Amino acid sequence: MRIDHGLLPGHVLQRTPHGARVTVTGICTASGPVTASVRAGAKVLPKLKAVRVGRAGDGRFTATLSGVPVGGPYTVELSCGAEQVEVGEIFVGDLWLMAGQSNMEGVGDMAGAPEPHPLVRCFTMGRYWEEARDPLHLLGESPDRAHGGTGLDRAAARRAKRNAVKGVGVGVHFGRLMQARSGVPQGLISTAHGGTSMAQWDPALKEQGGDSLYGSMTLSLQAVGQPLAGVLWYQGCSDTQPAAMAVYTKRMQELVAAVRRDCGQPRLPWAVVQIGRVVNGTNDAAVWNAIQEQQRRLPESIPALDVVPSADLELDDLIHISSRSFPALAERLARVAARLTLGDRSEKPAPQPRSVRLLPSQPGKPLRLEVRVANAVGGLASPVRPLGFSVIDQRGRARPVVFRTELAGDRVLLHLTESDIDGHRVGYGLGTDPACTVCDQRGMALPVFGPLAIEGVAAEPLPISDWFLRWRVSPILPGEDIARLPRPGGDEPGTCERSYTPDFVNNHDWWPGNSGHVAFTTTVELAEAGEVEVRTGYDGPFRLWVGASEIHRDLKGTNPAIKDTHRLRVRLPAGRHPVSVLLALNRGMAWGFFLRMAAAIGRSAPKPWV
Repeated sequence: MRIDHGLLPGHVLQRTPHGARVTVTGICTASGPVTASVRAGAKVLPKLKAVRVGRAGDGRFTATLSGVPVGGPYTVELSCGAEQVEVGEIFVGDLWLMAGQSNMEGVGDMAGAPEPHPLVRCFTMGRYWEEARDPLHLLGESPDRAHGGTGLDRAAARRAKRNAVKGVGVGVHFGRLMQARSGVPQGLISTAHGGTSMAQWDPALKEQGGDSLYGSMTLSLQAVGQPLAGVLWYQGCSDTQPAAMAVYTKRMQELVAAVRRDCGQPRLPWAVVQIGRVVNGTNDAAVWNAIQEQQRRLPESIPALDVVPSADLELDDLIHISSRSFPALAERLARVAARLTLGDRSEKPAPQPRSVRLLPSQPGKPLRLEVRVANAVGGLASPVRPLGFSVIDQRGRARPVVFRTELAGDRVLLHLTESDIDGHRVGYGLGTDPACTVCDQRGMALPVFGPLAIEGVAAEPLPISDWFLRWRVSPILPGEDIARLPRPGGDEPGTCERSYTPDFVNNHDWWPGNSGHVAFTTTVELAEAGEVEVRTGYDGPFRLWVGASEIHRDLKGTNPAIKDTHRLRVRLPAGRHPVSVLLALNRGMAWGFFLRMAAAIGRSAPKPWV
């Protein structure tokens, strides 16, 4: 007897609740029933002793062995009449397909290679099983032209692997972690190839066999002949051109659907790595980030798929993850895999931004944006000052307006130096070589995201008035308590016209050492009726009227005055409307206030009196 398909020395079979199942075919000159026995060492497993599993005839045999328990190594003996064949080192556990490009292939420095584990096995690109030891991928031993087609023999492959200076990847680390979590053997199927694009992984090329990446991967899966526990995928760097970026999500949807269909597993789990950093200055950052954003959002359209981040990890060259960082990436993949394949509900998906919004203003405080994060297990943290967040203007440029990033549980508070953020968005890890430092307490990093729209901020710049800088101003009037005073009319004794520059009604030279309050009046003109957003900031007790209506009162106002801290909505008819302010001097500590108005998109900006 000779086996030609189904069982190879060192084979890992995929476990099921009823044990592993494998169909074996081969050559046999005898005819009649085929029996099987499975041994663990010298001991035959009681339920798998000389069991009838198939039949031989016409020079061929087919046998299906079922119920092989988790564990190993086992020896499987098949017999038909006087003929028999043995295959040793058979394991039953979980099988993982490794696919994608170089950061799944593994190009980390071999100086950081992990120790192998006897229960973590690798199905090589030469399509034989061995103990999993970096480098797991050796393109030269593949028989397929898609990988170079040189087909090194095992002796040459062993020498090449032994002499490699690059080749550490995530696989061995992942296998060790999953073996520890599950207690069962792990099998890694190597099919990744550096520098490859989604077009090269197109399932439509399957019929090309070993001349295409998808076809070569299919041949490896057919040689293994087993269902899978899941797929590990890292790819996307080669699709960071505008045309490829535009169809990336569609191609991923098609790829996942095709692999699931070809494996007969409609919910086969996928653990995807969001592409990380590149340090060469030639890649288009917007396109690079667009691929990352599409990857982040893949779980929205593909069930049983999760994405883990990598942009915070160290590199061993301009683009390849460092051998020192692969343990962290493996831990993230293992957490995802444990949830998707082992049903470990204690594991949450990777963190995701839930919302970005403008927080209500606080007297004397700068504008703040709040980013809420889902799945931030234990809360967010950073080993150093939190880095990675940026505010992006309508032209796609990062503006240096975040002076403080505060982590508070599942929230990130961005304190801004400026308040003019209409049309702005928020992102994390943007650019091709960002500094990203935020993780949750389990070490799962925040993914690159955005830029995302900000709730409470206009999606594009609003028509906005000039600053209100020409006023009729009263002299200092007695009393700091302005709570019960009437609306100023602009005719208070001693009132005169004053003009200010460039954007602040600044009375610092006039008020120090004095107490009391001052009345200000001016006019705003609207070309058409509608809602107006009044934006103000001040540094003393403050009241504001538009027309006859008081729209804002803050009797505890104090330093500093910050532009646009308060945004107040008021609906006004077309025409001219008086604007009135009372500001207490706060015992000489107040300086003044900012004021301007914005209209809705498509309408004319309000005009201050000039």
